[in-house]
Amino acid sequence: MSAVDEYSVWLERSVTGVNDEGIRFQYDELLKRVKRVDPLTIAETTDSEYRGGDGGAPRVIIPFLQSWFVLDLLPYRVRAEHQVFDTLPMKVLVLQHLLAAAENEGTAVRVMNNWIDCRSLQHGAVLGAHFAKATTENLAKFFDMEPDRRVSRAMRWAGKPFEMGDTGFVFRFFPRLPVALINWQADDEFPSYSKVLFDVSASNYMPTHGLTALTDFLIHRLAED
Repeated sequence: MSAVDEYSVWLERSVTGVNDEGIRFQYDELLKRVKRVDPLTIAETTDSEYRGGDGGAPRVIIPFLQSWFVLDLLPYRVRAEHQVFDTLPMKVLVLQHLLAAAENEGTAVRVMNNWIDCRSLQHGAVLGAHFAKATTENLAKFFDMEPDRRVSRAMRWAGKPFEMGDTGFVFRFFPRLPVALINWQADDEFPSYSKVLFDVSASNYMPTHGLTALTDFLIHRLAED
């Protein structure tokens, strides 16, 4: 799926109402589960901000790339600060992250800045096979941009330079869910090569299919005209 990323397929279903029953059901079920988690635990395990004493309705502010989501507690709902993220599929991904992080509470696993290939993650073989087919073209397109344009495009999504390979950027979907996009330039022996890397803790903060959708979303938008 190189022309259209997985997130865009989810989005089209939610907007058109065609085959969207699964997404809507998943959102409702995840929200029910989140209601059973202490909001202070949610904030602590995701490096988010709980706001409950400022005179407004209690809520949790969840950083996301260059923006943020809000988990309102009265009534329970997820909303996005910026319109591009204000979609049902993205809200499902936010809820998946909140629950995965809360379930990880009490373990020794935190963001380690130890980078691994996606195939080393839980169920990573599926993720790696997907990326091999779906993201190579767009990732190459992004790294083939003129340097100034490439940096500007990365900064638009809160990317920061990353000292690995010949060119690299690190992005934070959420504070505890970074992803690194790395490129090695062609030389006399090898062609240009790009790679997606995750922190070793990534599986504790997002299911594999969620990592797929988020990474597809980011790479597709970094490369789009």
